[in-house]
Amino acid sequence: MPASEDAVEAVPGPASGRAPRELAVLIVTGGRADLLDRALASVDKWLPEARTHVWDNHSPASGDVADLAARHPDVTWTACEQNLGYIVAMNRLMAQVPDCDALQLDPAAELLGPLTRARAVLAEPGVAVVSPVVVDPDDDSGRPWDVAHRPPTVLRSLVASAGYAAQLRGRAVSDLYPAPPQEVDGYLARGSLLVSRDAWDALGPFDQRFFGYGEDAVWQRAARAAGWSLRLVDDLEPQVRHTGVPSAADDPVARREDELRRATRIMVLGNRGNVGRGGLYAAGDLVLERAQRSRRRHRRDQRSARARTAGSRPEILVTSNGLDLGGAERQRVVLANELVERGHPVTVVALQKLGPYTAELDPRVRLLMRPFWQPLMDMATDESIVVGGVTNTEMAFALGWRALGRSAGRRRRWIPATHDPAELDRPTYTAAQARALRTADALLVLARAHHADLTRHQRLTTAVMAAPNGIPVAPARAYAPASTGGPVRFGMLTRIVEYKNPLLLVDALDALNRPDEWTLDIFGAGPDLEQMRGRTPAHLADRVRWRGRSSGPDEAFRDMDVLCVPSGFEAFPLVMVEAMVRGLPVMASLSGAVPEMLDEGRAGIPVDPLTRERWTEALRNVIDDPQGTAALGAAGRERALAHYTVGAMVDQYQRAFAHVLGHPIPGAPTEPATLL
Repeated sequence: MPASEDAVEAVPGPASGRAPRELAVLIVTGGRADLLDRALASVDKWLPEARTHVWDNHSPASGDVADLAARHPDVTWTACEQNLGYIVAMNRLMAQVPDCDALQLDPAAELLGPLTRARAVLAEPGVAVVSPVVVDPDDDSGRPWDVAHRPPTVLRSLVASAGYAAQLRGRAVSDLYPAPPQEVDGYLARGSLLVSRDAWDALGPFDQRFFGYGEDAVWQRAARAAGWSLRLVDDLEPQVRHTGVPSAADDPVARREDELRRATRIMVLGNRGNVGRGGLYAAGDLVLERAQRSRRRHRRDQRSARARTAGSRPEILVTSNGLDLGGAERQRVVLANELVERGHPVTVVALQKLGPYTAELDPRVRLLMRPFWQPLMDMATDESIVVGGVTNTEMAFALGWRALGRSAGRRRRWIPATHDPAELDRPTYTAAQARALRTADALLVLARAHHADLTRHQRLTTAVMAAPNGIPVAPARAYAPASTGGPVRFGMLTRIVEYKNPLLLVDALDALNRPDEWTLDIFGAGPDLEQMRGRTPAHLADRVRWRGRSSGPDEAFRDMDVLCVPSGFEAFPLVMVEAMVRGLPVMASLSGAVPEMLDEGRAGIPVDPLTRERWTEALRNVIDDPQGTAALGAAGRERALAHYTVGAMVDQYQRAFAHVLGHPIPGAPTEPATLL
């Protein structure tokens, strides 16, 4: 479904009528168990026939929630080991009740009645979403119909951000209605939303790039565009009461929620080409931060808090176009989390969008969304460093940010960290990108060979250091040699695209002419999955299994004896490190950092050149020498633990920081950086 004005998809409109459906109550909780207990009691009282499903996003209160689950055995509980965010959790709850309409209920909401009128309206043809009016006993400034909002515009969003929407209610600049509307032309805020299953099936789930907020406005906008209606229902007596949850001013979780609200306003308005309506809102919000007295005070307090955290450490900005799924994006989040753990004040700047990795970002890390042309940032320290990729937007932001700081006499440094696979037959970067990179204070690459490949056709900056990617340390995996019985279980875990070469691996195994001595499991999804599955020879159907997406490396690796990486175009395949740190032997085609990762064959099996014949030979050697293969798995684990953990990665970043600043950093490794 469309995420903003940048993407529009055709979706089916409403049918003329439908049969009534069973109602399911869906609650996503990640906070106070006492409020959830109250919400469940109200559901038991007023909707006893409804199926109730609760998703617990991991939080400090999860232990209390588990105790609560024991007292409510009639509720279907899902305990998640991490905070996936509201949107992912609600999408999964909706998938648990595929034949039901849903009441998406906030755990801080309490039912005061059976929602009779709201449920009746939801059953009307063409209705996608219904909300009852909601009373808040702690808020005298609002109206019970303020769950209904007019369509968001740049000006309305700025007025709401400034806190004047209620005072200006009914005017064109406010998103609040002057009186209760029956049909809503903007969106209904979540809290106690009744959602039609027909509409949900037609429109698809919430857009998970929003993570925690904004999905209500965007999904309902798509519903209205497809001909569905949004309804606000006022009953004879109040049906829902919502109690605000106060939080401390210095609570990092509360700060994160505020950051997410501001970021999602940009995404809801749209940021087409980085200069859309969302970009205009972001610029206006910057002005408000500097002009509005309360915002100025908040900025000063936050800056002081970050300065106290820093001590004499530099403040770090980590840029990324988004926090969507991807190896480089995840490394940015891992880097930010470890740096804040080591005492640096850290800000992640998302230049275009959020995404699922938002869930993994430590709440102590400041999260901002800014278009690349808005590099004006509050920095708490005189020394600060921006670290990011080498996309056009990230480089433009970094250059502008550095120039602004230096013009004010601040010591600002730019260290791009490239994860790009090198083009071997032509320059990797455009002439303009290369010129910009030559001005960087330092450049981080993944390995010495990666740098050699990047500079084969163009000159970059002279201060170059290696900072390989890292992963959290995993427990050892016991490797069972194939000689203990059964065929050798080869496997891949990858995005299924042509250049990853899964079919080359299939052909190489087929050429062994030893059908009883191997199996191949290919885990992953991607645009080429179906056509590659269709091109798999029929006589291999019982040995080559396309397993689809896995929940993570452990799920895939438990069905493998050897990980295969036949792609010939990789910079630093992180899946290799995931396997190596678990002691799973790896065989891989040589490209980018792969030779160094495998320690030139001492910690894995390099396959070169990239041909079916060479892969067949390497596969035969693995089958014939299970003990030697197991020894390479053990050596791979030792190498991964020494060089490719998060700790080792961030050590290298801190050495680079000390190099460009010219002095040691408290708590960082004392060994100087090694220039390539």
